[in-house]
Amino acid sequence: MTTPESCRHEYVKIYQRKLKGLDRRLVATRAYLPVGFKMADFGHLSEGSYCFCTKCRARLFPKRTNADRAQARLVAAAGKLAEMQADHAEEIVDDALEKATVAIAVEELEIDAVALDDLDEGGVGLPVEDEESL
Repeated sequence: MTTPESCRHEYVKIYQRKLKGLDRRLVATRAYLPVGFKMADFGHLSEGSYCFCTKCRARLFPKRTNADRAQARLVAAAGKLAEMQADHAEEIVDDALEKATVAIAVEELEIDAVALDDLDEGGVGLPVEDEESL
């Protein structure tokens, strides 16, 4: 059996927030890490920066401990719970609106045929039955 080779993390991609135009964006930079490169050498990177190995895709910076991973899971779970509660509240409001809907009676218009003689140059002349009501 062959043992899996450990990656030396020579070629990496560093993602940093840089000012592009009017807003900040994550910009990827390819880099070569020489032998003997230490984690302390990533000290120049800002808080929102990341570094990944291009070969094994391991996260090199910032290193995450098990406590950090557990905290991230808790934050994600809390976000999902809040989203589910908001969805449930929307369903309750929708149900209440459906129950409170009042039937509105709408009269349909009767279609009258217009003869060719009734057409004016500007449009259709409508006969006025009761001029006093206008």
